[in-house]
Amino acid sequence: MHFEDRWGGGPSVSESRYGRTTVARVPRRAEVVIIGSGGFGASTAYHLARRGVRDVLLLDRYDLGSQTSPRAAGLTSKVASSELMVKLVDEAVETLAAFESTTGRSIAFHRVGAMRVLLTPEGEARMRRDAALAQSFGVKVEFLSADEAERRAPHFRAAGARAILFSPADGYFHPPLVAREFAAAAAELGVTLAPGTPVTGFLHEGGRIRGVRTPGGVVESPVVVDAAGAWSALLADEVGIRVPMIPTRHQLFITEPIAGIEPHHPIVRIHEPSVYTRPEQGGLMLGGYEDHPLQIDMTLQPEHFQVKDLPLDVGVLWGLAGEVSAHFPALAGARIREHRGGLPTISPDGEHIVGPVASLAGFYIASACNVGGLSISASVGRALADLIVDGSSRPDLGRMSIERFRGKDLDSAALRAACVRAYARKYTRA
Repeated sequence: MHFEDRWGGGPSVSESRYGRTTVARVPRRAEVVIIGSGGFGASTAYHLARRGVRDVLLLDRYDLGSQTSPRAAGLTSKVASSELMVKLVDEAVETLAAFESTTGRSIAFHRVGAMRVLLTPEGEARMRRDAALAQSFGVKVEFLSADEAERRAPHFRAAGARAILFSPADGYFHPPLVAREFAAAAAELGVTLAPGTPVTGFLHEGGRIRGVRTPGGVVESPVVVDAAGAWSALLADEVGIRVPMIPTRHQLFITEPIAGIEPHHPIVRIHEPSVYTRPEQGGLMLGGYEDHPLQIDMTLQPEHFQVKDLPLDVGVLWGLAGEVSAHFPALAGARIREHRGGLPTISPDGEHIVGPVASLAGFYIASACNVGGLSISASVGRALADLIVDGSSRPDLGRMSIERFRGKDLDSAALRAACVRAYARKYTRA
């Protein structure tokens, strides 16, 4: 294919539903078009390129990796409640840990381990089941005494905990780097990056996707991946696909430096209140899952809405901090250095929505991050790339298919209620 045949004209200025937009040239055709450069989209582009699919176009209506991804907590977990998730999170952690040696690009990964603190008999029983499942797939975990847990995390107090599970291979990373570095690594392998390029429509015919429309022109493609985060359901609606998920605010804060907090201290999650902490900038990062989260209707947002425009409420976080004050006495009197919030997408069953859409051949969904998308993006992107190239993946992503919701449509109120249940106090969800 000649260069002049593959590419459209020069930069253009267009009027669209997103307002006046200046975009660079986009190719006239691509093997795969990925919409959204957050964790799922950028990782899929990178892994497709590693599989030899270099004619990939990664689009984003804003800057690359600029929406919810940089506002995440950056935690990993090798413990999960299903065989599929244990396999994916184990692979994801190892891929992130090896990212710099593989690509030459740093995501500031710190392998410090993670503690899960259980306060109730029910919580302990559930965690012992999850620990046994993780161990059955070769994941190293151990239960710690209160004294050992406090030695590993001097700012933490066991305060009557029934059990404390430790996963030594877990760690944390710098969230703004992950999606951006996956995208940059993909570009080095030949992927075309097109930030500032919204999708304004789709080409489809005979039950098959044919491409996308952008202000810079039409891009023909037999494969389109909707990984647009909070915008993913809006885009899918354009082709008659209902993605059951709700964009939901998730917040965290980072304190000013606190004496004794060190970067090598582990992640600590307190399960029943669903609160997490980790070291950051000499202080503590604290976030959690509230009972009454703010849900966002994207159809009501202004044209140029970005996640940075999301209204925040630090009172929610101080309320959660109060619930774990006995475990983190260092928070008493702490001052906040940074308060941020993202807009992860929550599904009614709390599981990711990843894979092909049966009713529209060539169209794939990578959505419902459920607040864990950035951390698991390394393995989800790899598995989705394999699914696109080979028609199958290991592990099988069938459990994540949107087809599981077929015939189970919820009305708006029921969907919102189900997504609240999936989000609220997430660590206690069976």
